Amino acid sequence: MKSFLPWHRAGVLLMALGGVIAVHAQAQVLQFKWGHVYEPASIFHQQAELAARKIAEQSDGKIKIEVIPSSKLGQEGDFPLMLANDSVQIAYVGQATLAEGYPPLSLGTYPFAFKDLDHMRRYLASPLLAELMKGYNEKSGNRMVASVYYGARQVTSAKPLSRPEDFRDLRLYVPAAAAYQLFATALDAKPVTLPFMSLYGSLKKNEVEAQENPLDIVKSKKLYEVQKYVLLTGHVHDTLGIVIGKAAWAKLAPPQQAMVEKVLAETAKWTNVGVIAGELEDEKFLRDKGMTVSPANRQLFLERIAKRSTPEQMGARPGDYARLQALVN
Repeated sequence: MKSFLPWHRAGVLLMALGGVIAVHAQAQVLQFKWGHVYEPASIFHQQAELAARKIAEQSDGKIKIEVIPSSKLGQEGDFPLMLANDSVQIAYVGQATLAEGYPPLSLGTYPFAFKDLDHMRRYLASPLLAELMKGYNEKSGNRMVASVYYGARQVTSAKPLSRPEDFRDLRLYVPAAAAYQLFATALDAKPVTLPFMSLYGSLKKNEVEAQENPLDIVKSKKLYEVQKYVLLTGHVHDTLGIVIGKAAWAKLAPPQQAMVEKVLAETAKWTNVGVIAGELEDEKFLRDKGMTVSPANRQLFLERIAKRSTPEQMGARPGDYARLQALVN
């Protein structure tokens, strides 16, 4: 019996050691949640799912990302705090919302800052945006790894609009961020802020008369059912930041950080192409649904905005607006 005990103890030890190794291996699998407010059919959800698959493959299953759409984890304004407390690890966050915590990012959401889509594309690839992203990362501790083109924000309404004067006292839905509020208040509209999921119902009941969003949102949220007119103001060529929380970023080893950042940047470029291609298709789709789509005299709106505010008053760094304009001059 004595000769058997050492082997028995060795077997028990090996079994225990195997359990420790298995638990340790399991602990090395990082489980991240990626929250956003968009529908599963949206290109942004598709990008997130694509990126999650690529990251799982390239990490040999060590990084698993669950993408949770449709505001199931919260509204966009909730995500900065959720990223900070690690209740969500990755999120799409609009640049205007990010600017609430790092004001220099408001440059890209100042109304009529971009002349056209080509101007926006140059900005996405510019050292100027790279500087702003770095500044956000340093201040917040989070990691904005990519900026994605969200689309040109247009106005839809229940009645025809064409001039700045037509917006006076208009009950206009805008998100809570300061840049969107400025667009409404500068035109003497009455800004209305409410949960995004409540927008359709509020428009249907005429509690809100108009709203502003990219045409893809008008399409995916079926706002054409409760709005008749589209005014192509293109007042903001908007972007989303793909942001990884500070705690989640710290859990990644340096090679994993580089891989994750590369995958997210590459899939962001894929999304940009898709959003740009989709804008013309969305305009045709809405016309076919019976909406009246009209161009806006952007200069008239720009002049009104410029009388009420400057990019620097919104938080832009001195000189950045001139640098932005120089991208196309």
